[in-house]
Amino acid sequence: MRIERLISMIMILLKQEIVSTQEFAERFGVSKRTILRDVETLSLANIPIYTQRGRNGGIGLLPNYKVYKKLLTAQDIQNLLIALAGVQQLIESPEIQATILKIQALQDEQISQESLSIQHIGWLGSAELKKLAEELSQAIKNHRLVTFDYFDRKGRLSQRTIEPYHLTYKGERWYLQAFSLERQDWRIFRLSRMTHYEIRDQIFIPRAFQPRTLTLDATIHPVFATLTLKADQQIRDVLVERFGKKSLTPIDQERFLIDVRLPQNEDSFRFLLSLGRHAQIVQSDSSFFDAFKKYLQTVGAMYT
Repeated sequence: MRIERLISMIMILLKQEIVSTQEFAERFGVSKRTILRDVETLSLANIPIYTQRGRNGGIGLLPNYKVYKKLLTAQDIQNLLIALAGVQQLIESPEIQATILKIQALQDEQISQESLSIQHIGWLGSAELKKLAEELSQAIKNHRLVTFDYFDRKGRLSQRTIEPYHLTYKGERWYLQAFSLERQDWRIFRLSRMTHYEIRDQIFIPRAFQPRTLTLDATIHPVFATLTLKADQQIRDVLVERFGKKSLTPIDQERFLIDVRLPQNEDSFRFLLSLGRHAQIVQSDSSFFDAFKKYLQTVGAMYT
């Protein structure tokens, strides 16, 4: 796209004093005549760009314009690239790739990346959801209606047609904020519960929209319980990552107590089961403990 080429030219010239027309033409895969037309376009846009003839000539920016690149240090630029690389693992788009190329053009020196990197879980399902998120991102940009089948948290199936507005990645899960045409109201959909989706050709007129901060819904998790677990050091990392160190009390070198607060529902029961024999409930609300034991009996009955 021409606009991306024009912006990239500016970014490159902020880094280099002067670049030949031939080098620009080869970099972008266009003719030298096209590059000269781009220079004229930038000049008409009041960008202080100039051409210099001769053996060492080329295209450059006036020095008083170049000072603005000093607003970002080499480390600032590297930090932006690291952050964008993390985002790119979750979702890719032409806009993100273009931004990365622009920022890379600002680099005067290479900073070691060994001090920090961002790596997300590479499960097969993650790759499938990444593809869906990318397609929904383009549907949002192009104001396209989307239809899909949806399984709610109780496993009930429904067909939906929505106007997509905002994607959110939270807690290693993708969510879509959208307007449901069936419900005539705003809804939040979890991408992993969507199936048989289709990005339609039909374009919608965007409504007034303000993204919501996703939090636990009291109607979904009405009852919370405070538990004390006795756990061993093998799962310390799992519990500290989720509940923090302040709630932890050492017993000895091998075991510790930790106070946790969990909603009384199946998600919590599955989490406790994932800890296996490395954690034991030693104190809890009676209703939570009774519900958990009943859940264990139900699961155990499936294998008897």
